[in-house]
Amino acid sequence: MGWLYENEWCIGVIYLIAGPLIAIFGVSMFPYIVASLVAIFMMGLVCGLALAFGWMASTGGTIAVLCVAVILGVLAGCLVRRRIKWMLGVLGLISGFFAGGLIFALISAMAGGWTAVWAYYTFSALLAIVGCVLAIYIGLPLVMICTSFAGSYLFMRSWTLFFPGNWPSEAEMMSAKDDGVDSLEMTGLFWLYFGIFIVSFACTLTYQCKKGVPNKELDDHFQSA
Repeated sequence: MGWLYENEWCIGVIYLIAGPLIAIFGVSMFPYIVASLVAIFMMGLVCGLALAFGWMASTGGTIAVLCVAVILGVLAGCLVRRRIKWMLGVLGLISGFFAGGLIFALISAMAGGWTAVWAYYTFSALLAIVGCVLAIYIGLPLVMICTSFAGSYLFMRSWTLFFPGNWPSEAEMMSAKDDGVDSLEMTGLFWLYFGIFIVSFACTLTYQCKKGVPNKELDDHFQSA
């Protein structure tokens, strides 16, 4: 077992700090928020894949993977930051990916811990594509929804990393070689996590709709469209 796998709270701290900022200031600080979200998503993806393939089983491997994850995350954030349409597409893609994971978790909970790997990949991929297309063409309202959703999801997931074992783990899904991971046991904590997400999403979306001032780049893009 890798050190990071046994100490997921390290990633949880990042999610705990970044989640509320993304959810609350998504539309007013759009370019910086999306660049940060892309960087966090890329770092999480790299670490998840590394855990799945056992590349973080040693101290040296953990350090190397973390360094690569940070570099790739920063590069991805800087690259996406160059064009507003890229930022919109990636925001929808990441939000859709998170939505797929959330739907998969709900189905898993209601099906008594069912964790078929193909379902995780299918839901995440399909909703990522849908989110990408919608974010580009629908406009500002969807930006508010996506940033509130993604930020609230990260905030909720931070708590699942502080108290693991009650939410389907991306690393477990990526490392599964058969039809699923049968060791997951859903408890009341799962629904508590889901409640935290719902409340966070509702509150932050309401705040952005009432108090959020669109970033100038974002506003200019939709006015010229």
